Amino acid sequence: MYLPDRTEHQKIERLYERKDGNVVPGNGFNFNKKHTPPVVYIFNHENFSDPKLNRSGSSRDVEALRKTFKSLNCRVEVISNPALSNVKLKVHEWSIKQFNQEAGFVLCILSHGWLKNKIFACDGKEYHLDDDVLYPLFRNPTLTGKPKILIVQACKGGLVPDAKKMNCDPYIKCYSTSEGYLSYRDEKMGSVFIQTLCKEMDKYGLTMDFQSIFKKVKAEVKRICQQNPSEESNNFDEPFCFGNYVQNA
Repeated sequence: MYLPDRTEHQKIERLYERKDGNVVPGNGFNFNKKHTPPVVYIFNHENFSDPKLNRSGSSRDVEALRKTFKSLNCRVEVISNPALSNVKLKVHEWSIKQFNQEAGFVLCILSHGWLKNKIFACDGKEYHLDDDVLYPLFRNPTLTGKPKILIVQACKGGLVPDAKKMNCDPYIKCYSTSEGYLSYRDEKMGSVFIQTLCKEMDKYGLTMDFQSIFKKVKAEVKRICQQNPSEESNNFDEPFCFGNYVQNA
């Protein structure tokens, strides 16, 4: 049974207001066919300083993500149970790291969500998906013009529009649910969103662009549990296919 992936359940419930088609390798963001597959990082917030917030089953999502992206020849690194200081340190490292060869950057965040695009670190402190994660990536010149894909498994509070620090770099944020709604996770099987994403990527990752795969994920998750994944993107209009780069790994 899928359960809400939420923090302090009663408190959350009081506060919450309740682009398909195949592409052949060679289309989309093929600015350089010699690029290697995107690098994939996973923030797995599973065990918290407050045990009531622990997210049993998150390790199953990590296993699925690792298997799926490794099958696409992506380099995968898991950051387990990071506190806020660890999150900020890793993001700073990425903001100055050389990603000259990689075709893009993928970050999967598995945690509890909160209002205004905030995520809980394992010490109970919050970080902001844009201010603390996405915007620092914009500063890395070796990622300029390359797709940045953020995959977020967490409940999602109401958003407050933030027009500052607008950037023309391509990115897409793929959320497990929509504003003001809960996200569901099974303590033995993992979350319906991540497990469905991996299933669809396993089927179509070599031949279909990521945007079309995500449309399939949204439809399937909604069919399974009435949870409605959402996305936010900027200049991510050209089809991006992981299969374009697999042979370069």
